[in-house]
Amino acid sequence: MLACLYNEGTESTVIRSWSATTIWLAISAFSICVFLIIARSIMKNLNRVADQMSRKTSKLQIELLRALMIQTVIPIFISFLPCVISFFSPAFNYELGRPMNYVEVVALGAFAFCDPVAIVLCLPVFRKRFMCQGKSLERDGSPKTVESSAPS
Repeated sequence: MLACLYNEGTESTVIRSWSATTIWLAISAFSICVFLIIARSIMKNLNRVADQMSRKTSKLQIELLRALMIQTVIPIFISFLPCVISFFSPAFNYELGRPMNYVEVVALGAFAFCDPVAIVLCLPVFRKRFMCQGKSLERDGSPKTVESSAPS
Protein backbone atom coordinates (compact mmCIF):
# COMPACT_ATOMS: atom_id res chain seq x y z
CA MET A 1 0.00 0.00 0.00
CA LEU A 2 1.22 3.43 -0.88
CA ALA A 3 0.43 6.62 0.96
CA CYS A 4 1.56 10.20 0.63
CA LEU A 5 2.58 12.22 3.64
CA TYR A 6 2.07 15.85 2.75
CA ASN A 7 2.78 17.55 6.09
CA GLU A 8 3.77 14.91 8.62
CA GLY A 9 6.78 12.66 8.93
CA THR A 10 10.46 13.28 8.56
CA GLU A 11 11.71 15.77 6.02
CA SER A 12 13.11 13.07 3.73
CA THR A 13 9.81 11.16 3.84
CA VAL A 14 7.80 14.26 2.91
CA ILE A 15 10.22 15.08 0.07
CA ARG A 16 10.04 11.52 -1.27
CA SER A 17 6.26 11.58 -0.95
CA TRP A 18 5.92 14.86 -2.87
CA SER A 19 8.40 13.59 -5.48
CA ALA A 20 6.35 10.44 -6.05
CA THR A 21 3.14 12.46 -6.23
CA THR A 22 4.67 14.84 -8.75
CA ILE A 23 5.95 11.97 -10.88
CA TRP A 24 2.53 10.26 -10.86
CA LEU A 25 0.84 13.52 -11.81
CA ALA A 26 3.37 14.14 -14.60
CA ILE A 27 2.86 10.64 -16.02
CA SER A 28 -0.92 11.09 -15.97
CA ALA A 29 -0.73 14.52 -17.59
CA PHE A 30 1.73 13.22 -20.19
CA SER A 31 -0.57 10.36 -21.19
CA ILE A 32 -3.51 12.76 -21.59
CA CYS A 33 -1.37 15.13 -23.67
CA VAL A 34 -0.19 12.28 -25.90
CA PHE A 35 -3.81 11.26 -26.43
CA LEU A 36 -4.75 14.79 -27.47
CA ILE A 37 -1.78 15.10 -29.83
CA ILE A 38 -2.48 11.75 -31.49
CA ALA A 39 -6.20 12.52 -31.80
CA ARG A 40 -5.40 15.84 -33.48
CA SER A 41 -2.96 14.12 -35.84
CA ILE A 42 -5.55 11.49 -36.76
CA MET A 43 -8.17 14.18 -37.43
CA LYS A 44 -5.75 16.07 -39.68
CA ASN A 45 -4.91 12.89 -41.60
CA LEU A 46 -8.58 11.96 -41.95
CA ASN A 47 -9.39 15.40 -43.28
CA ARG A 48 -6.43 15.22 -45.68
CA VAL A 49 -7.42 11.86 -47.17
CA ALA A 50 -11.17 12.50 -47.04
CA ASP A 51 -11.29 13.25 -50.76
CA GLN A 52 -9.68 9.86 -51.52
CA MET A 53 -12.30 7.91 -49.55
CA SER A 54 -15.97 7.60 -50.18
CA ARG A 55 -18.19 9.96 -48.22
CA LYS A 56 -19.66 7.05 -46.24
CA THR A 57 -16.22 5.69 -45.28
CA SER A 58 -14.96 9.13 -44.31
CA LYS A 59 -18.03 9.77 -42.18
CA LEU A 60 -17.68 6.37 -40.50
CA GLN A 61 -14.00 7.01 -39.71
CA ILE A 62 -14.82 10.35 -38.09
CA GLU A 63 -17.69 8.82 -36.09
CA LEU A 64 -15.43 6.02 -34.87
CA LEU A 65 -12.74 8.51 -33.86
CA ARG A 66 -15.34 10.56 -32.00
CA ALA A 67 -16.49 7.39 -30.21
CA LEU A 68 -12.89 6.59 -29.29
CA MET A 69 -12.41 10.09 -27.89
CA ILE A 70 -15.55 9.76 -25.81
CA GLN A 71 -14.39 6.36 -24.60
CA THR A 72 -11.14 7.97 -23.49
CA VAL A 73 -12.64 11.06 -21.87
CA ILE A 74 -15.28 9.20 -19.83
CA PRO A 75 -12.80 7.38 -17.55
CA ILE A 76 -10.79 10.57 -17.11
CA PHE A 77 -13.74 12.57 -15.80
CA ILE A 78 -15.84 9.85 -14.16
CA SER A 79 -13.18 7.63 -12.60
CA PHE A 80 -9.88 9.49 -12.53
CA LEU A 81 -10.95 13.00 -11.51
CA PRO A 82 -12.76 12.09 -8.23
CA CYS A 83 -9.78 9.97 -7.21
CA VAL A 84 -7.35 12.80 -7.96
CA ILE A 85 -9.46 15.27 -5.99
CA SER A 86 -9.57 13.00 -2.95
CA PHE A 87 -5.87 12.21 -3.33
CA PHE A 88 -4.75 15.85 -3.40
CA SER A 89 -7.23 17.37 -0.94
CA PRO A 90 -5.03 16.57 2.11
CA ALA A 91 -2.14 18.42 0.44
CA PHE A 92 -4.15 21.64 0.66
CA ASN A 93 -5.52 20.85 4.14
CA TYR A 94 -9.04 20.46 2.80
CA GLU A 95 -11.14 17.83 4.53
CA LEU A 96 -13.59 16.14 2.17
CA GLY A 97 -15.03 13.86 4.80
CA ARG A 98 -16.35 10.36 4.61
CA PRO A 99 -18.96 10.95 1.85
CA MET A 100 -16.14 11.38 -0.68
CA ASN A 101 -15.38 7.66 -0.26
CA TYR A 102 -18.87 6.86 -1.47
CA VAL A 103 -18.59 9.31 -4.38
CA GLU A 104 -15.45 7.52 -5.57
CA VAL A 105 -17.07 4.10 -5.39
CA VAL A 106 -20.14 5.32 -7.28
CA ALA A 107 -17.92 7.05 -9.86
CA LEU A 108 -15.88 3.92 -10.47
CA GLY A 109 -19.06 1.86 -10.77
CA ALA A 110 -20.74 4.42 -13.04
CA PHE A 111 -17.98 4.03 -15.60
CA ALA A 112 -19.14 0.51 -16.42
CA PHE A 113 -22.58 1.93 -17.28
CA CYS A 114 -21.63 5.22 -18.93
CA ASP A 115 -19.04 3.87 -21.35
CA PRO A 116 -21.26 1.51 -23.38
CA VAL A 117 -24.21 3.92 -23.26
CA ALA A 118 -22.05 6.71 -24.66
CA ILE A 119 -20.85 4.49 -27.50
CA VAL A 120 -24.39 3.39 -28.35
CA LEU A 121 -25.54 7.01 -28.42
CA CYS A 122 -22.47 8.22 -30.30
CA LEU A 123 -22.54 5.83 -33.27
CA PRO A 124 -25.59 6.34 -35.51
CA VAL A 125 -25.88 2.65 -36.45
CA PHE A 126 -26.16 1.60 -32.81
CA ARG A 127 -28.28 4.62 -31.91
CA LYS A 128 -30.85 3.83 -34.62
CA ARG A 129 -31.00 0.19 -33.58
CA PHE A 130 -31.27 1.06 -29.89
CA MET A 131 -33.97 3.68 -30.42
CA CYS A 132 -35.90 1.16 -32.56
CA GLN A 133 -35.64 3.30 -35.66
CA GLY A 134 -34.06 0.49 -37.63
CA LYS A 135 -37.02 -1.91 -37.47
CA SER A 136 -37.34 -1.97 -41.23
CA LEU A 137 -33.71 -3.09 -41.61
CA GLU A 138 -33.09 -6.76 -42.21
CA ARG A 139 -31.62 -8.65 -39.28
CA ASP A 140 -28.57 -10.07 -41.02
CA GLY A 141 -28.33 -7.50 -43.81
CA SER A 142 -28.47 -10.08 -46.59
CA PRO A 143 -31.13 -9.83 -49.28
CA LYS A 144 -34.08 -12.15 -48.93
CA THR A 145 -35.25 -14.26 -51.83
CA VAL A 146 -38.70 -15.69 -52.19
CA GLU A 147 -39.09 -19.03 -53.86
CA SER A 148 -42.29 -19.84 -55.63
CA SER A 149 -43.17 -22.82 -57.67
CA ALA A 150 -45.28 -22.45 -60.75
CA PRO A 151 -48.12 -24.93 -61.21
CA SER A 152 -47.24 -27.59 -63.78
